[in-house]
Amino acid sequence: MSFAVVLKKECIDNFRDRRTILSSFSLAVLGPVFFVGLMVFVLDRALGEADDAIEFAVIGSEHAPQLMANLREQAVDITEVETETPRDLVTDGAHSLVLVISPDYAERYSKGNVNTLQLIHDSSKISSTRRHLSLLRSYISRYSRTVGLLRLQLRGVDPNIANPVVTQEIDVSSPAARALTVLASLPYFLVLVIFMGGFYLAIDTTAGEREHGSLEPLLTQPISRAQLVLGKIGATSIFGGLSLFIFCISLSLAVPFVPFKRIGMALEIGFAQLAPVFLICLPLLLFAASLLTVVASFAKSYKEAQTYLTLVILVPTLPLIFAQLTNVETTFGIMFVPSLSQANLMADIIKGEVVTMLNVATSMVTTLIYGSLLAWLSVKLYSRERILG
Repeated sequence: MSFAVVLKKECIDNFRDRRTILSSFSLAVLGPVFFVGLMVFVLDRALGEADDAIEFAVIGSEHAPQLMANLREQAVDITEVETETPRDLVTDGAHSLVLVISPDYAERYSKGNVNTLQLIHDSSKISSTRRHLSLLRSYISRYSRTVGLLRLQLRGVDPNIANPVVTQEIDVSSPAARALTVLASLPYFLVLVIFMGGFYLAIDTTAGEREHGSLEPLLTQPISRAQLVLGKIGATSIFGGLSLFIFCISLSLAVPFVPFKRIGMALEIGFAQLAPVFLICLPLLLFAASLLTVVASFAKSYKEAQTYLTLVILVPTLPLIFAQLTNVETTFGIMFVPSLSQANLMADIIKGEVVTMLNVATSMVTTLIYGSLLAWLSVKLYSRERILG
């Protein structure tokens, strides 16, 4: 009964604190919105409108009249320029894509030699230039193949002799799996919002009470310290759970705005995906709350606790960054690592891949054990009189 009283008291106190509410749930609400908005902007700039004419400048168009005539038959917008420094046209921003045709193009073409065309662009800029570059490259390659086949036919050679081997690509990835590569940071956000949800509450209920002088009167109440600490951890877990719930709702509302269909991808995040993700992350709520409470109990002030907990959050999030960089696949061994196991299972669920119950059970049980051990450590720390100092 005392546990419920402490739990209710901590929750009500922190729900009344606007600073805590805004700090705890701002990432859960705005994180997916800003992230998806950024992806929409990047994809829109990179892809542009499919029916838009590609734009590029050309230097030396008079040297390749047949090539230019072929390109003008495509959906292109060509600007002819004359300069001795074509790179400056791109670096100065005058043009985003420049095709350079050398003066000896016609001579080499008539002799049947290979011509090299320069395509100058800046890949560091997020714009439709990448789409224009890809299309222009394909137009030129198609023209080159056509000319090559005609040359073989004129010499009485079967054109197929030039292509003795062809490839057939088979992509086994699902549209959702390809889409998740675009949103590769989702597992990281998932874990981060859980920890941030209980971040400030863990500080308020430990170092904050010690700094304000309210911890000592609280410890003198007729309640066991175990129930007191567990009530604080329970309240922190609830805030972490609320943050996770808000994140899932915000994510489900924001993801449909990403134009995945335009890049041949599909990603559906609804109740069927979010419900198992939420259940799998329940033990992580206890783990996060207990870890934050243990570390915050060593701090003597609010600011000191903020410093400690900011560093501690790196512990469960660094494995996620490493896993993204190395493309770690879901294995049984990973299920023993809190945060990493939940992130991998979440990715598998969203991609529609098979998730074994053994992996789910192992992840949930091991994370629950780690969280229980940390909760037990918190009780031990609060059982010492030094906790008041």
